[in-house]
Amino acid sequence: MNDSVDTIVRPAKTDRIPYWRIVLRGPSQLCFQSNELTGLFFLLAVVVVSPIAAAYLLVAAIIAPAGRMLLEQRAPTLATGLPGLNPCLIALSLPAFFHTGWTNFDMWMVLLVCVASAVVLVRLFVVVLPFPILVLPFLIIFWILYALAPQFDVLQPIAFAAPPPTTFHPVTAVLSSLGEALFSPSIWTGLLFVTGVLLSNWRHGLIAIFGAAIGTAVSYYYHDADPASANLGLYGFNGVLTAVSVFVFCGGKLRLAILGALLATILTPVVAAFGVQTLSAPFVFTTWLMLGLGWVEDHWFAVQRAPDSPAAIPSKSEATTQPVYH
Repeated sequence: MNDSVDTIVRPAKTDRIPYWRIVLRGPSQLCFQSNELTGLFFLLAVVVVSPIAAAYLLVAAIIAPAGRMLLEQRAPTLATGLPGLNPCLIALSLPAFFHTGWTNFDMWMVLLVCVASAVVLVRLFVVVLPFPILVLPFLIIFWILYALAPQFDVLQPIAFAAPPPTTFHPVTAVLSSLGEALFSPSIWTGLLFVTGVLLSNWRHGLIAIFGAAIGTAVSYYYHDADPASANLGLYGFNGVLTAVSVFVFCGGKLRLAILGALLATILTPVVAAFGVQTLSAPFVFTTWLMLGLGWVEDHWFAVQRAPDSPAAIPSKSEATTQPVYH
C-alpha cells in the first residue's frame, strides 16, 4: 500500500518509477513493505543507534537495484523494492557484528562484495528454488563471513559483553524487539520502525507489535532467557518478522501469524544450539514450515464437500470481503 506516499509525491507507473523511490523501497522490504516513507523511517531508525550502519544501509539500497538491472530483472519486481531486501540486511549486519569505521576502507570493500554476492545469490535462488527464498542469501553470506573471520584481519568480530543483571521491562523489551529487526535495538528505533510499518499497512503494523509482544512473553519464560536479553529484543525480533511474513505469505490469517511468532521464538535457542549466529534463521525456517504445512493441508487433507453443502457455499459477505494478496 502506497497511499501515504501518493499523498506526498505523484503516483508513478510500475515501469516508470524513479530510481530514488526504488532505493527507498528496498529498506522497507525489511518488514515486507513496498513504501518509500517506510524505507525512510527505517533509515532514520538505524541512524538513531548507528550512523555508520545507516550509511551502509543506504549504500546497499542504492547498489542493489542497479545490480538487479544488470541481471535483466523485470520492472515489476524492481518496483517492489525486493532486490534491496537481502543486500540491506547484510549491510546492517556488518556494523552490528564486526568492527567498522568511516575510514576503514577494507570494510567498505567487504560491504560492496557482500552486496554484490547477495544480488547474485538472490537471482540464482529465485530461478532454482520453487518457494520464497526470504532472507536465505543473507544468512548464507553472513555465516560464511563469520566462519572466515579468523582467517582475515579485516574481519574483526565484536566481542559482546554479558549484559548486566536487570529486571524485566516489558515495554522496553517489545520496542527493542521491533528495533532489533533492523539490528538496532532501542526504544526510539522500535517506535520509528513500527511507525514506518503503520504508514504502509496498519494491519502489518499491528501484527508486528503482536509478534514482538508474543516473542518477548514466550522468551521471558524460557529457562535460558534472562531479563537483560529479553529487554534487548534478542528473542522477540524473530517474532516480529515471522508474524508479518506469515501473514503476508500465508493468506492474511491472523491466527497463523500468531502461531508463527510462537514457533519462531521457540526455534531461537534451537538454532543457536548448532553453534551459529541465530540472526533471522528462526523466522525463515518458521515461514517455510507454515508454507509447507499449508501445501500438505491443501494436497493431502483437503475435505471434498458436496456442491450444495452449506459449508461449501460462501456467504455474500465472505465472497465480497476476502482480501487479495499478490
